[in-house]
Amino acid sequence: MDILHQFVVSPEPAFVAKEVAESLDVTKEGARHQMERLVEKGLLARKKPTSRVVIYWITDEGRQHYADNAESS
Repeated sequence: MDILHQFVVSPEPAFVAKEVAESLDVTKEGARHQMERLVEKGLLARKKPTSRVVIYWITDEGRQHYADNAESS
């Protein structure tokens, strides 16, 4: 869950797909697809403030999921 890690450790409260893609060295479409899957699971939330921009942030459930998995590693 590299994406959740980025959301947990960053001082930034939210990201767009391009930022996540650049930090994880994946395509923007790949990052968006992975983040949408996390949204479906309730681990990330999203908002589309304009027709061309989607922002994502981690939910409380996402932080708990990350913490639970970090402890078991």
